[in-house]
Amino acid sequence: MQFEFRPIEAGDGQPKAAKTYSELRDAIITMKLQPGVALQEREICAQLAISRTPMREAVLRLAQEGLVNVIPSGGTFVNKISVRDVIEGQIVRDALELRMVRLAARNFDSTHERAFDLLMFRQQEAGKRRDADEAFTIDNEFHRQICTVAGFPNIWQTIHAATGQLDRLRRQAFPKAGFFDEVVEEHAAIQKALAAHDEAEAVRLMKAHLNGIAQVLRFVMASDPGIVSDEQ
Repeated sequence: MQFEFRPIEAGDGQPKAAKTYSELRDAIITMKLQPGVALQEREICAQLAISRTPMREAVLRLAQEGLVNVIPSGGTFVNKISVRDVIEGQIVRDALELRMVRLAARNFDSTHERAFDLLMFRQQEAGKRRDADEAFTIDNEFHRQICTVAGFPNIWQTIHAATGQLDRLRRQAFPKAGFFDEVVEEHAAIQKALAAHDEAEAVRLMKAHLNGIAQVLRFVMASDPGIVSDEQ
């Protein structure tokens, strides 16, 4: 394992297990930890400056999301992208985010404009720099904000927990030609529909935005087929 973690900083009230989970999940999503890599418990604990307990709690969550495979007495390994899990994650997003965007259009008011404007600005800047990691993070923040405006911020945690494999696939799409600009344009259109309280248009745009995953899957399988499992 060549990627090195930075020590976890204390003081924000977040449990070490949650921080460890976030650090490991991000490294897996961004492919800093490649499929097949073994998670060296002692090494990671030393780098993060944590004990084994938060490390094992984090690994358990990652295993529940299908991101790692824990082999009793044999180690923990990063899984390949599972197409079945990608599809399941997509089903969850379709079911929940279409409902959330409708409610967000219904509830949107001027107090929400600043948050969306800031996200759009940050996303445009990340696109200019071709910073895929930053762009992906902001993409998720945009969708999280929609759940907040809808009045159900905790729904995002449900989506997040169900879409680990889908997130890995989405993250790999950002280097695709034109993808940065596509995401910005689609988000801008969704924001416009929210501000206009146009529920039907917001749902239509979100559905089109989410349904691009088939094209993304084809792109990833063509550009880096070794990271995708060969399951039926």
